[in-house]
Amino acid sequence: MKNKLSRRDFNRLACATASIPLLNSQIGWAANRKDAADRDIVVVVFQRGAMDGLNAVVPYTESAYYSRRPTIAVPAPGAGADTAIPLNDQFALNPALAPFKALYDAGELAVVHAAGLTTPSRSHFDAQDFMERAWLAQGNVFDGWLNRYVSGLEASSATFRAVGMGTAVSRSLSGEAPVVGISSIEDFGIVSAAQRSDGLKTLLEQTFDGTSFVDTTGARAFAAVDELAASPAVLAGVENGAVYPEGAFGERLRDLAALIKSGLGVEVATVDIGGWDTHNNQVAELNPLLSELAEGLAAFRTDLGALMSKVTVVTMTEFGRRVQENGSRGTDHGRGSAMFLLGGGVVGGQVHTDWPSLADSALDNGDLAVTIDYRSVLSEMLLKRAGVSDLTNIFPGLENAPTNGVFTSA
Repeated sequence: MKNKLSRRDFNRLACATASIPLLNSQIGWAANRKDAADRDIVVVVFQRGAMDGLNAVVPYTESAYYSRRPTIAVPAPGAGADTAIPLNDQFALNPALAPFKALYDAGELAVVHAAGLTTPSRSHFDAQDFMERAWLAQGNVFDGWLNRYVSGLEASSATFRAVGMGTAVSRSLSGEAPVVGISSIEDFGIVSAAQRSDGLKTLLEQTFDGTSFVDTTGARAFAAVDELAASPAVLAGVENGAVYPEGAFGERLRDLAALIKSGLGVEVATVDIGGWDTHNNQVAELNPLLSELAEGLAAFRTDLGALMSKVTVVTMTEFGRRVQENGSRGTDHGRGSAMFLLGGGVVGGQVHTDWPSLADSALDNGDLAVTIDYRSVLSEMLLKRAGVSDLTNIFPGLENAPTNGVFTSA
C-alpha cells in the first residue's frame, strides 16, 4: 500500500512549513497579443498605505503648498541637503528620492502627477480593492486586472509567467490564470523543523496525486519548487555593481531580477512596499520609505542592465494625502498622488500631468484633485508596451481614454 499522508496530516504539517508556492488554476489563452519576446515584462509596485505625492514630487512654485504645510513641507530647491531636487520649473523631487534624479535625467524615469482613482474613497481597503480589480465599485468583477491581462496572452508553459513577490499574492493577480507566489527564492519550497522533514516533500507530493482542482494545483506547486531549484536563479548574483537597500522590498526586487535574468519566462510581477500611512510625524516616517523605494528601483534597473529595455515598472498607491497638514505633523487621507514609471519604453525626463493647482477653488474637498485616471496610464502601457489591442476585458467600464505620450511603442 502506498505510504500517504491524509489531508488532516497535511494541514497539521503545513503549520510547520515556511514557504509553499501559491498557484491558481490553469486555463487556456487566446493568442491575440504579441509574442513574449516582443512585449515588455510588466512590474507593478504597490505602495500600500497611501503615499503623500505632494511631499514626494513637490509643487515648489505654489505658495499654498508651503502655507498649508508649515512644518512638513519640503524646502524649495536651493542650497542644503534637505532641499528639493528640481525636475523642471514647477516640480522637484524630495531629496530622499535622489537616486531617481539620474534615471529621470537619462530619460528612463517619468512622473505622473495628480493621478489616482476617479471614484472617491478614503478607505485603504476599498481603494486598494478598487485599484487592483480596476473596477471602481463593489461586486460584479472579482479578479484582478493583471490576471485578466495574463489570461489574454497566448498559451505558455512558463511556470513563472506571473509572479507575486511577497508573503501573499496581490489582488491584482488574483483570478483564473496561473500565478506563483514567492516570498524569497531561498525559502521557496518545503521547509520544516519536523523530524520527518527529509520525507515530507515526497509524502506531500503523494497526497496530491488525484485529478481534483486541489490535487492538480498541488502538483503544479511542487513542480514549480523543482523547476526553481534547478534554475540559474538560485545562484544568480547581483550584477553591474547594484546595491539593494536592506529590508524586504530590496530583497524581493533582487530576487525578481534574478528570476528575470535566469530566463524563467517572467512576464508579469508584483512587489509591495508598505508603511505609507503617515498620519503622524510624517517627515521621519516618509523620507526613509522614499529612500527605500528609490534605492530599490535604482538597484533593480542597474542589476538588469540591458534587459531593462524590455521591462516597464509602474508604481501605484491607493490615494494621496490631504494638502493641509494635521495637528500631529502628518497628513490624513486625501485623493490625488503621484505614479513613478521606469523602463526603456517610458517617455522619461518629464512630469506628465494635467495639474489642477493647490488653489482653494481647485481642491477636491481639501485634496489634490485627481485629473488623470490611473487606469489610463496602465492602458497606454499595455497598448504600447504589451501589444494589447482590446482593453475591454482588462479595464471594464473604463470611459477615460488612455494617456498619450507617456510611453513609446515597443
